[in-house]
Parts: sequence; C-alpha cells; structure tokens
Amino acid sequence: MKILFKFIIIVCFIYICCFNNAFANADVFNNKVSADSIQIPQFKDVSCNFEQEKFIPNSNQTIKSGGTFQFILRKGVIFNTEYPVKYTTSYTSKENKYVNDIIIGISKKEFSYVEKNFDLFFKNNNSKWILGLVPKSDSPSKVQLKNIIIIGKDNIDEILINTVNNGSTKIKFMQCK
Repeated sequence: MKILFKFIIIVCFIYICCFNNAFANADVFNNKVSADSIQIPQFKDVSCNFEQEKFIPNSNQTIKSGGTFQFILRKGVIFNTEYPVKYTTSYTSKENKYVNDIIIGISKKEFSYVEKNFDLFFKNNNSKWILGLVPKSDSPSKVQLKNIIIIGKDNIDEILINTVNNGSTKIKFMQCK
C-alpha cells in the first residue's frame, strides 16, 4: 500500500510540474501587446540541432523527429530532419512565402506583416521572453492554426504550435552556433 501511495504522489507531482510549465507559457495570452512593445533580440544566422514532437489527435499518437536546423536571416529557415526519416523542409522559397514572411518578420523585428495577420501577446522576465501569436479572424491561418508560442532568451529556444483540431507541434532547439 505504501508503494502504491508513493507512486501516486510521484505521478501527481510530475503532472503538476508539467501542467504548471504549460500553463506558464499559455498565460502569455493574457498580455496582448502592440508590435512596438515586443522586446526580443535581433536574430543572426544560426545553426542548431532540433527535436520535434508532433501530436496527431485523430490517431492519438505523438511522432518524434529531429535533425539540424538553419536560420539564414536573408532567406529563411531550413529543417534537415535526420530521423525517423531523412527529409528537408525549406521555408526559403516563394512557394512558402507566407510562412517565410512570418519568420523573417519576427527575426528582423519587423512586425508589420505579422501584426497584420496575428494578434500579438508578449511576456518578458529576465530569464526568458515568450511571444504568442493568434491568427486574426480574417487571416488565412485562422482555419488551421489556434496559436503559436515562441520562447527564447538570446535565440529562439522552443516553438509550440497548436492547431484548431487539437493537434500540436513542439520544437526545441539545442546546441546553437
């Protein structure tokens, strides 16, 4: 009985810690701001490793992947997925103009395009900043996207993407150079 009780206490503690972290990030949506009040660093070209977890609600599965990531300020973003399947996704071309314009706008701190399509939310404490994006009602993203949460300090450390069908994608960036 004692072992079962200890196990339940440990599981509850882990759940509370995870829930509080998710809640702390989500509470950024209580702080709507204009673009001129967002205080994030000017980003530079960077290469990182990344890990991604994508939750697919219809199958109730989480797919994990990872690889390398490049951000090129004048071009955009390239994900080179190395597992479970090798694949390259490039947000540097005209075919991905919408996503690329959002990425470039945030990275250059030029929020006019982003603010046209998203409501902006922001929190900053000395250890990290959190930027939340919610598609405006007339935005093309509104049909698929619920919100985006971007977390960082000197660079972007994590991106959480939530879809309207309760799917989610969490991307963590590590070992950036």
